[in-house]
This record gives sequence, structure tokens and C-alpha cells, in this order.
Amino acid sequence: MNLIHAFEIKNKDIITIVGAGGKTSLMFSASSLLRRDFKVLVTTTTHIYVPDDKLYDEMIMLSDFENNKISNKDENLNENNEDKSFNEKYNKEKLDYIFRDNKRGIYLVGNNIINNCKIKGLTFEQLDKVIPYFDIVIIEGDGSKEKCLKGWNDSEPVIYPKTTKTIGVVDITSVGLDINEDNIHRLDRFLEIIKNDSHNKVYDSAENFKYSLCDKVNINHLKNMILNKNGLFKVSRGERILFINKVENINNKKNSLKLIESIKDKGSFNVDSFIYGSVREKEFIKVE
Repeated sequence: MNLIHAFEIKNKDIITIVGAGGKTSLMFSASSLLRRDFKVLVTTTTHIYVPDDKLYDEMIMLSDFENNKISNKDENLNENNEDKSFNEKYNKEKLDYIFRDNKRGIYLVGNNIINNCKIKGLTFEQLDKVIPYFDIVIIEGDGSKEKCLKGWNDSEPVIYPKTTKTIGVVDITSVGLDINEDNIHRLDRFLEIIKNDSHNKVYDSAENFKYSLCDKVNINHLKNMILNKNGLFKVSRGERILFINKVENINNKKNSLKLIESIKDKGSFNVDSFIYGSVREKEFIKVE
């Protein structure tokens, strides 16, 4: 099934993607299919790496159009003796002109670029001002340090309140991996969420108990991560869509279906739709 059809993406959708194991790939895969027919905003409320320029049509950093607040006459002149108040007005008008352009395509918008490699995301206030200019909005609202699983601290994920679809990404290839800090971002939070009861305890340098550690990730752990109130769909908005990614062989498919059934058996009150497949292979299957 086509990605757009599977997720039922439509005009005026505001989509926030959370989780680990393919958020950025899913965001740009969706936007690439939409760019011909819609004006698409791609952004983040956290940080993302600057992507290949083939993945967007325009890249706009809002900091390029903002000046410091002017407090007195002397400060109205910059180092080139130019009127900064005029420049500020010009920059705002230029930014407004860019956003008002109804040209279809992918607009990658951030606050600024950090160390020439990462884009700092937009605040909710900035999103309120920018979103009305676009047909469809796709936001990466979570960070995972490129690891296949994660736990969430108190300030994560960062989900825009007007989101119409929250897509939670789960990497099915995590099943069978060691439960350790190499594979899991915020391991201590993850272990709290999955309610691990192993007796293999880990201590800090002062011999204080930190957390229990079991051997391998299993289906039950993923189920708990998805259903826990502090898990994948924590602070979600709109329709909640579970996307199980990297399903690229028979074993991964079996594990994906087993995971979906285990969630349904528990009562999937916090999951509205189930999709499994592979962003890389461009395959998406919706489970009714």
C-alpha cells in the first residue's frame, strides 16, 4: 500500500512523528510523495540533522530573518551605518513573501543551524505563525540519538498541541537485541516503562541501585513501551497511529503481527490504527 494511503494523509493534516527507528526517514518519504500536489512544511520541535538537499525544495531558518530588539536610536544603526529597523521590516516582509508563495514542494523550516550539522526546531509559538501558510505539516517531535529504542524523560516527546495525527514508530528489529545503553536511549526510563522485573541489578559507582537489567528485548517489552502512559504515545494528540518499521523478512513480519495482537488483546484504547512495513522497501500494510 502507498504510504500516503496507509496513513490516510490529507490536506490540512498536522502530523507529529515520535519514537525511534525511522522517524526522519518516514518524514521525508511522506513529504517526497506529497511535494508534487501540496505545499509541505517539514520541521522539528527538537533537533534533526541537516538532510541531503534532494530531500527539500526550500530550506528556511527563521533566525536569518530576525534581528535583535531595538531599544534606542543609536542601536538603530548597524556596523555598516544602515537602518536596522528598516532591515528588520524588510526581513519580515521577505519572510512573509516566501511563505505566501503558493508554490508546491517541500519547505524545510527551522530556527537555526547548530555547528553546521543540526537544525534547531521551532517553538509552538513559531509553529502557530508558520503553519497557516502550508497545506500539510510533518513534524519530528522526538529524539533517540539514532538508537533503535528509547525511554522518555519528563519533557519528551515535544508534540505540537494542534497535531491531527501522532505516528509512533517502533523498530521491530530491536526484538532480540541486548538491553543496554548501546541500543536504547535513556535506558533507565525505558526500564521503568517496560516494568522489567529481572534480578540482574545494575549499580552506580557509589554502589547505589540504578535499575534492573534483563538480557534481550522481547515482544512483551515493546507492548509495555507502547501502552504505558509514559511510553510511546505519552502526550499524543489527534489520531494515534502505530507504525512498526523495518519489517523486511518473515520473522520480522511474525513479530510485528504478534505485537499487534498482544496490544489488541490488552485493549488498544490508546492506539487507533496499526501499520507495519518498511520505509526503505516502501511497503506499508494496514491491519484492521
